[in-house]
Amino acid sequence: MNEPVRPTVRRAWALTYPLLIAGLTQIVVNVVDTALLARLSTSALGAFALAAPVYLVALIVVRGWATAVQVQVAQRHGAGRPGEVAGTVRVGLTVAVGAGTVVGALLYVTAGPVLSLLGAPDELIGPGAAYLRVMAFAVPFAAVSFTLQGACAGIGATRVSMYIALLVNVVNLPLGLLLIFRAGLGVTGAALATLVATAAGAGYVAVYCRTCLPRYGKTADKPVGVTGRLWRIGWPEMSTSGIGYLNEALLAGFAARMSTQDLAAYRIVDNLILVTFTFLSSAAAAVMILAGQELGRDNVKGATAWHRTGLRLMLIMVAVPSAVALALGRPLISLVTDDPQVIDRAWAATPLALLSLAPFVVAMSHAAMLRAAGDTRAVMFASVTSDYLLLIPLGWLLGVHAGLGLPGIYLAWIAFGLLYAALLQLRYRRRFAGAVGPSPAPAAASADG
Repeated sequence: MNEPVRPTVRRAWALTYPLLIAGLTQIVVNVVDTALLARLSTSALGAFALAAPVYLVALIVVRGWATAVQVQVAQRHGAGRPGEVAGTVRVGLTVAVGAGTVVGALLYVTAGPVLSLLGAPDELIGPGAAYLRVMAFAVPFAAVSFTLQGACAGIGATRVSMYIALLVNVVNLPLGLLLIFRAGLGVTGAALATLVATAAGAGYVAVYCRTCLPRYGKTADKPVGVTGRLWRIGWPEMSTSGIGYLNEALLAGFAARMSTQDLAAYRIVDNLILVTFTFLSSAAAAVMILAGQELGRDNVKGATAWHRTGLRLMLIMVAVPSAVALALGRPLISLVTDDPQVIDRAWAATPLALLSLAPFVVAMSHAAMLRAAGDTRAVMFASVTSDYLLLIPLGWLLGVHAGLGLPGIYLAWIAFGLLYAALLQLRYRRRFAGAVGPSPAPAAASADG
């Protein structure tokens, strides 16, 4: 069995910063494609703006599955069971490739009808569907990449995610320039560049894993049992992500009902919050890994110690970028748009938007612990309940009906965060009550069945 490590912010940061760089670098890929296609034409940018979110929805299945693999690997690595780690990775990768192939095929077949259903103008459906048909071939590669990155993170090797993200950008930018402009392929060229970059990342992590993950050997686990455990952890993650995308679309629709300027301001502030949220989610992922390893050792006290350490790190990870955003927010917004109404409305909403992240520090620290235990259903329940009791109805009532505009939407986000944190805290206390020392961890056992 692997020896536990004394919980410190420095140790948690060592796992966090590669995930942070990876997350920020992934945002850069989207920014690069947006900037390149904006230089090409407004219609090209419009086609990309409509099609790209559809591709992200297609990735929900493989991302949720990768989280399940990460949780199971972390527990088994902590328990010192390399054979079970290898078995989990093998089954997880096999299912991920199969699911990615099926999802990719569905995306290829339904690309045009989906864009039509979304109300895309006729002139954008052709290039948008062409983008999605190319990206359909990227889904299996993304499934391999996400699953193996999750497995590596489970044993604490988070740097591979940073290396892959950097590699993807190194491949995507020059190839995008070549295919979009030099070859004249436009939106299809952007998709081809991303496909090649995604495949390169999958190839790199596959080679990397041969050196850092244990080889497959004898294990008491049956493939069907491993698949069942992964599914029980993965499907709530997929559901939570899918509902999150739906809610984001609804809130954008609320902003659109206010005015075009409000919609533009909402998109700018949303991107600002996304960057700040990436800091927080990277720390939460590190806590999930470290706590999962302790639960694998049946050391509930060690897991809760990582929870407390992670909470301190998350406070720092929210406070620092929020302070920078408040200090530089208006000049940064002015770089994005020169419309004074959009600037004013975005800046007026920024303080509340940043404040809405405060409850997420507590919520995501609890969620990290519950995910580490395999209890993703509790996280899903808390999220969906908070969504439809507060976020969506309050977003409509305050933002649209009461005429508060974007501040009304972010007041709804604050209410959501408070309820989400409260529900997760209740579940956390019930699950980890009495964790006063090394003892059998029912959390780890329940994740197996």
